[in-house]
Amino acid sequence: MVKEDHTPADQMQRRDPLDDLEATGPADTLARLGATYSTLGRAGQAIGFYQQALEGYRSEGDSRSEAETLAGLAGAFWQEQDVSSAEGAFEQAAALYRVLGMRSQEATALNCLGLLRDQQDDFEAAIGYYEQALAILWDEGDRLAEAATLDVIGMTQRRVGNLKTALGSHEQALAIRLQEKDPAGEAATRHAMALVYEDMGDIDRAIAYYEWALRLRGEAADEAGEAITSYNLSRLYAHLGYLAEAERLLARAVEIESKSNHPDLPKDEIELAELRARLRADQQAAMGGAPPVGPGDTTRPHQPVGFNKPVDDSPSDDR
Repeated sequence: MVKEDHTPADQMQRRDPLDDLEATGPADTLARLGATYSTLGRAGQAIGFYQQALEGYRSEGDSRSEAETLAGLAGAFWQEQDVSSAEGAFEQAAALYRVLGMRSQEATALNCLGLLRDQQDDFEAAIGYYEQALAILWDEGDRLAEAATLDVIGMTQRRVGNLKTALGSHEQALAIRLQEKDPAGEAATRHAMALVYEDMGDIDRAIAYYEWALRLRGEAADEAGEAITSYNLSRLYAHLGYLAEAERLLARAVEIESKSNHPDLPKDEIELAELRARLRADQQAAMGGAPPVGPGDTTRPHQPVGFNKPVDDSPSDDR
């Protein structure tokens, strides 16, 4: 199974909804405690603090702080996998932000609603929320958030099989990333485009985009992103028979995952062991003159498909 890069989704939620609060009263302190406990992963306690803070803000008529606390409460409900409560809180937050004229914050809440619907496989509703947010971000001139939203729309369109639409969305995001000189975001977009090219069956182009993303991630010291792209690229090289290159990439992904005890680590360690066994068998067969084991002749000179191949970044003609 390929791995998606969730950087665009993280970028859409990048602001702390309580960043603007000044701890000057009891409600502010309660809201800050909610944020702290949520960060620590203690969402149940965070919910209690947020709800107490909301009572205080409502009694004070502080709608701005109420909206920001609702967004924090929604995130805590999300941590608890209480989708219905999370959606209710985000909807209230979005409505309040709209009344207050806080359009960027409204877009963030709408994008979060989209992500919640996405996770429930309600893709049509998710795209509807994303497109509402996109229109606001375009009006507000928030280019990086616009690019992140375009990428998430593309990822959702890919999941429902609308590959041309997905690619068009990512191409728009890529143009913004390049204009804004956002190499980390560019890497995430190129990774997402590689996934689309894989689904289209254009393996050469998929590899080229993965390689490009991997180079950008190395330059940015983005190890988490490097692990995801290395894993996907390893799969393609293994399928094509370039086992030594595939083993190197998968070993790097496992090395990075081991630093944080990533949930994928046990599965990827098994895959790495199987790949190494296959590589040894091919090498032994080549030394003995017997045909190699598995798809592809790994005794030929290493020349990964797509590597250093020029890629046309112009928008697709068939969008």
